[in-house]
Amino acid sequence: MLTIRQMRYFDALASTGHFGKAAKLVNVSQPALSAQIAEMERLLDARLVERNRSGMFLTREGEE
Repeated sequence: MLTIRQMRYFDALASTGHFGKAAKLVNVSQPALSAQIAEMERLLDARLVERNRSGMFLTREGEE
């Protein structure tokens, strides 16, 4: 089951488009935020975020 905290983290990530900025916005470390996003993806069995060298973007599932 998804938690409210995970949803807050995902919202911060979606609005900033950057793991570091999102972590700062919700007052956690970047690895903690990244781990929670990965856990959301595992629970939903869907890739929500595509990570690459230049940053990240939301997948179709992430946008929905």
